[in-house]
Amino acid sequence: MREIKKPAFNIGNDSVEVYLTAMTAKEIFSFSKVSRVNENPDKGYQRHLNESRAKSIAEYLDSGNIIPGAIILSTQQGVELSFENNELSMTLDSNSLFVIDGQHRLYGSHLAQTDVLLPVCIFSGLDQKAEVQYFIDINSTQKGVPKTLRIELMKFLAEDETSIDTLRSKLFSELGSSPESPLYGRTSATASARGKVTLVPFKDAIDPLLEGDVLSQFSFEDKKKLLINYLSATEGVLEEIDGNNDRLTTSAFFQAIFKVFDKVCRMSLTHHKNYSSSSMKNILIGIKPIDFSKHSGSNQATVSGMAKEFSDLLDIYSKRMGEPTDLL
Repeated sequence: MREIKKPAFNIGNDSVEVYLTAMTAKEIFSFSKVSRVNENPDKGYQRHLNESRAKSIAEYLDSGNIIPGAIILSTQQGVELSFENNELSMTLDSNSLFVIDGQHRLYGSHLAQTDVLLPVCIFSGLDQKAEVQYFIDINSTQKGVPKTLRIELMKFLAEDETSIDTLRSKLFSELGSSPESPLYGRTSATASARGKVTLVPFKDAIDPLLEGDVLSQFSFEDKKKLLINYLSATEGVLEEIDGNNDRLTTSAFFQAIFKVFDKVCRMSLTHHKNYSSSSMKNILIGIKPIDFSKHSGSNQATVSGMAKEFSDLLDIYSKRMGEPTDLL
């Protein structure tokens, strides 16, 4: 047993005794335990430890970063605890503190080269039922950052104005706010919305093109103009296929149609000597025979299947136009 003293705050109430303090990773690790379901089916409730995730946390900390989230602990039987004058005194042994939440942060911090200081919340007097309930409450109410918002936030981290993150973010913004763009008023940067293109499919569709043979050679304004022309051509073909352009903003179609962007651009340049929207529409008209009912869903299998049919139909159309497909 060992007595440790820490500056602390009493953040509990009349029914729950809780203290907020800070301990080094090695201190917490030496006095704590975790009961995992795979190790103790009768009493365990924690998730299986993901060692690769813990190692990533260690690397993150060794790079000089800080993890501010508190490790949630619960004192076990035999722990002597007292609080006076904003000082928490505890008499602990190797199994005195039970980890309710934060096992990966704790293990990752323990693996770090430096013994980092971590914020901890220490519950006192909880039984196992209460510990389990807090574990469920904490992990069921937390919500991860949506992927579309994470992508949007990347623009604040980009240092190079010519980086893919910067270009994508600027294109997404201007295509959604320019009246001449088919995506005008039809984009959503931070959340999914029916009838709008979000950053997730936009990223998947546009990122490969920003380093591709066609789009990479142009200035930003010309990139934007070429994308508007392509979207306008696509919109026009959809009007002929469906009688409307609603499909343009669906995730699977949006990604699939941009997988043949370079092919359509090369065909347009070969046959019409330009990248105008009318010229590209004359190329994209080759996809009219497609049966969209064969490509339901929004997963990558659907995207790939639809894109392949687009490409095959364009190859057939190319032969009719007298262009060898191996040039594409």
